[in-house]
Amino acid sequence: MTAPGPRSVIAIDGLDGSGKSTFAVALAAAVEAAGQPAVVWHVDDFRRTVDFEGQSAEGEAALYYDRYYDFSTLDGALASFLKGGPDGAIALLEGVLVLRARLPAGTPLIVLEVSPDEARRRILTRDRAKGRTDQEIVRRMERRYFPAQARYRAAFDPVARADVLVDNDDWTRPRVLRRADGRFPPQVVPGLDRLLPVG
Repeated sequence: MTAPGPRSVIAIDGLDGSGKSTFAVALAAAVEAAGQPAVVWHVDDFRRTVDFEGQSAEGEAALYYDRYYDFSTLDGALASFLKGGPDGAIALLEGVLVLRARLPAGTPLIVLEVSPDEARRRILTRDRAKGRTDQEIVRRMERRYFPAQARYRAAFDPVARADVLVDNDDWTRPRVLRRADGRFPPQVVPGLDRLLPVG
């Protein structure tokens, strides 16, 4: 049964290829099956058109981090969502650099961790399906994705801040490294139990 009340947000963070989108969709389905409205939001839906042509490696990394994602528009959309209701709806916001969004105080954070090698493997698989060559994919990883993650983690330390931290190197057997349910809406906890069994 739907619990009325204010809307809320859950943030889902991790490297490119860590499984954020898949996890967010699965958790939203579990929340909705329990009778609570849930919607998945993607940081990738708030991208700007940016011209990387002719940039140095450092310039490309800075442009990707500073300009590629339109967090100001995302912040406005989130603010509008949170003013809706009161229907208790939960937005699951997933994406890289997600803590750069203006999240409400106390927003629960789920971080999916994968090794750099596994991230590379998954990014190659994902981006080949988009028609990119291996050379272009490796360039993006080395000049955009990984430098941006290094800068982001130094600034925001999502691993230390995570309420739920998961080793997701094996899609089929996620391993819970930390789980503190206290900041999650109670309607979400059964979904976490189903997706991330402890023990």
